[in-house]
Amino acid sequence: MAPTPDSPPLFQQVAQTLRQRLRDGTYPVGIPLPGERELTREFGVARTTIRSALARLQEEGSITRLRGQGTLPVAQPSTDEHSKIRNGLLENILRFGQRTRTALVSAQFVQATSTVAQALQVASGTRVMRVVRVRKSHRRPLLCTEVYLPAAIAEGIHPQMLEDMPLLEAIERTGHAFAQGEQELIAVNASPEVAQLLEIATGAPLLRVNRVVADAQGVPIQYLIGHYAPDHYQYRMRLSRTGGTTTVWITD
Repeated sequence: MAPTPDSPPLFQQVAQTLRQRLRDGTYPVGIPLPGERELTREFGVARTTIRSALARLQEEGSITRLRGQGTLPVAQPSTDEHSKIRNGLLENILRFGQRTRTALVSAQFVQATSTVAQALQVASGTRVMRVVRVRKSHRRPLLCTEVYLPAAIAEGIHPQMLEDMPLLEAIERTGHAFAQGEQELIAVNASPEVAQLLEIATGAPLLRVNRVVADAQGVPIQYLIGHYAPDHYQYRMRLSRTGGTTTVWITD
């Protein structure tokens, strides 16, 4: 990045590029930005320039810098209906996947337990698919998900999709579009199985997400149980006295 007589200061140019990446989802909420050293190499500028650019973005409220976690994007409020749609569940997951990698642990048909059956609105013992995956960033596990799919939907998903595609995107490719969902967040301790997947100690505190996604008719098409390492995630809501509906999704 070379300056010209009429160009703004280098730190402003870097800040503008990073700002645009934050807006278009290149840097998704929940995933740290590249480190100062990596940005210095990319832009070909001094480290002080990178620090000045990040300081400007922090002043604007676009990022937050946390000790031990790095530089994290700050979720911005939607100002129009198009933005709300664009920033919906599937889009958030797709952007999240741009800077993380998925490892498939297992995928097999099982009999629905009473909990799974209730979530998917089927009878206990019904044949469903169970998919366990781990999502990583820089080879470090960030979260693990246990997803249950109705057999009719699972049979239409190509096995390769389970390896490298967000499951909601895979489901939509089978012709089952999601339209609504409910989720709850719970603080839990890591079970031995989850601890092994996330490479943490058994009993370590985790954020658990239980989510049911349904189609336009209210028929469940996915039941997800996600376990998230809390040191990689922030839960933030913007509150207002005026009308509107607050929608908060935790990506998978």
